[in-house]
Amino acid sequence: MQGFLTIQNLNQNESFIVVENGFKVPVVATRTFHLFLNTDCHLDLFQTLYVPAISRNLVSMSKLNFEGYFFSFHNRRFSLFKNSSFVGFGSLCDSLYKLNLNSHFAKSLLTLHHNVGTKRNLINESSSYLWHKRLGHISKERMKRLMKDGIFPNLDFTDLDVCVDCIKGKQTKHTKKGATRSGKLLEIVHTDICGSFDSPSFGKEKYFITFIDDFSHYYYIYLLHEKSQAVDALEVYIIEVERQLDKRVKIIRSYRGGEYYGRYDRLGQRPGPFDKLLEKHGICAQYTMPGMPQQNRVAERRNHTLMDMVRSMLSNSSLPISL
Repeated sequence: MQGFLTIQNLNQNESFIVVENGFKVPVVATRTFHLFLNTDCHLDLFQTLYVPAISRNLVSMSKLNFEGYFFSFHNRRFSLFKNSSFVGFGSLCDSLYKLNLNSHFAKSLLTLHHNVGTKRNLINESSSYLWHKRLGHISKERMKRLMKDGIFPNLDFTDLDVCVDCIKGKQTKHTKKGATRSGKLLEIVHTDICGSFDSPSFGKEKYFITFIDDFSHYYYIYLLHEKSQAVDALEVYIIEVERQLDKRVKIIRSYRGGEYYGRYDRLGQRPGPFDKLLEKHGICAQYTMPGMPQQNRVAERRNHTLMDMVRSMLSNSSLPISL
């Protein structure tokens, strides 16, 4: 509502705007909007509509032309005149002409709501809520530790109180006990596959597999098109970590899924490609008991945390949560 000289609230379902995808979005209020330009001039925009569902402020050129303004376009820029007097200017940005506002006025209009398409140079980089969203809705305590370690600039935590998207994305039925830690890097590596998902990634992958070191809890994520690609991800992981850390992976702990454990037939267990690769590298395979995901709680907890982050970001972007 900042910038409105006068305001008239409208009743619900009284007025709508039909956007490009055919949906109707409600008009909440209407009246005169006072716009300050960086030329020290101002525009009074009459009959301005306040539509919260639209993420950008749009000014109609035809309306301005009707009020006696005219435009001059040249080299992806435009100038605005009235009665032969220069009023303001702007430039082409994302297929729209962006009007240059007074910097203090533009900053006063900045809100940290869930707007899509907000430009980086208009974002308050010291906002803790902004970084909370950017980093997958991490906790306030962890952000304060990062700020104390010098990774973050000094953040303003006044705008980060209760995040509804965190509540939606991270609610759980019950809690689990903490995992037992090993004493050395790569002594135990936990792994789990998550998927399939109704909505694939940009690369059309529908699964992901995680490898978590039990000692450091440092983890790797690989996107998979099919569960059968888990053995390829394992080989890439083993080669990288053993070469980078100059240590050997000793134990891989997983549940008894077919992609890990293989299959049973009338002759007994028939090892799968994953199990054969572990045997080739001399790595001990540890499997959880059937129906006991708590025994693989490190990997289960990591996947749960990752999915919490995804659901929170989907909720923040107003997309349906179907994971």
